Amino acid sequence: MSAPVESRRQPAPRGAHRPRAAVPARATTVEPARDADDLRVLLDHLDGQIITLVLRRAELARHYQAQRRTAGLPQSELNLENEMLRRYAELLGRKGTDIGRAVLALSQAGPRPRRD
Repeated sequence: MSAPVESRRQPAPRGAHRPRAAVPARATTVEPARDADDLRVLLDHLDGQIITLVLRRAELARHYQAQRRTAGLPQSELNLENEMLRRYAELLGRKGTDIGRAVLALSQAGPRPRRD
């Protein structure tokens, strides 16, 4: 009888894409009726979360670009950027491409955006 072969999961190769979870096109929950002040507070909170996520994404993208430069590779991968723009347009509509371009612009290597 032969010895069992040990199976080890290998990490994905560099640059491999991981499957992304589906993002709902519309909110799945409906907020109960609230007064305008409550809604304004919720909107302000969401804006803060969006800004935090965009800044974090830009930070990670700049780090990734720096790693690519260090490895002697081009700073950006146009096919990944185009895929991102397609996803934004698909999930956010026509203006999604504009939003994606703004996110990419913030993600370009250079000075970090100011946080006031």
